Order: sequence, then structure tokens, then C-alpha cells
Amino acid sequence: MNKQLSLQQPIISINFKRNLIRIHKATLDLLGQPEYIQLLVNPDDRSIAIMKGISSDVLAHRVYYDRIKKGQSCELYSMNLLQNLMSISNQCETMKAYRIYGNFLPDYEIVKFSIDECVLFGAERGVNEQ
Repeated sequence: MNKQLSLQQPIISINFKRNLIRIHKATLDLLGQPEYIQLLVNPDDRSIAIMKGISSDVLAHRVYYDRIKKGQSCELYSMNLLQNLMSISNQCETMKAYRIYGNFLPDYEIVKFSIDECVLFGAERGVNEQ
């Protein structure tokens, strides 16, 4: 892995108001810009993991890099997934948006995020949520 990739911080944003999970470009870059990704939720340790997926997997989501190149992130909308995350979270509230900083596990080619380490969107800059 080159030095630039090792310095990137994987980030996802979760917006419970819009039922949206936003996967930031740095996170996808760490995974080697996969064509498909899969999200895994572990309720026991309250974590979300993102790994490379394959097109034949019904749980995989296609990543549209033409949109990401325009400054956007990969966006996934799922009311069921967000309700699942809300049910295992100790601190997330409905109608709020959060950012989670994760860890890249290169031996497993996976990025892992702890739901317990979510930060209210805007709180890291001292801004009230929109």
C-alpha cells in the first residue's frame, strides 16, 4: 500500500432523518475502489464493516464512480438498515446525522466502524445540526 493511502481516514456518515448512509471516497480508495461493496452489521460489538462485493451477491451494492468524481460520496438509502443500526446503538437518535471514523484492516481488506464512536454531524466543527 502506498504512503498516501495509508494516511487516509475511512469515514461514513449516517443520516437517520433521510435513511441515508454515505460512504466517503477515502473509504472506497482504501478498499481499492471496488465495483461492488457489501455492508455487514455486527450487533454483538455494535459495528458496521464495509468490504468488497461481487455482482452476483444479492447483498452487494454497486458503486458509481462517475458520481464520486464529481465530489459526491457513495450513497445508500435503506430504512431497514438504518432501523437496524438504531436498534443496536446506545447513543444515536432519530432525525439526527452522524459521522463515524473507522479503521482499515488490510489483512482482511475490510473497513470497520464502531457505532459507539459516532459523532453528531457538525459537532466536530462546533456547528449545530441542520
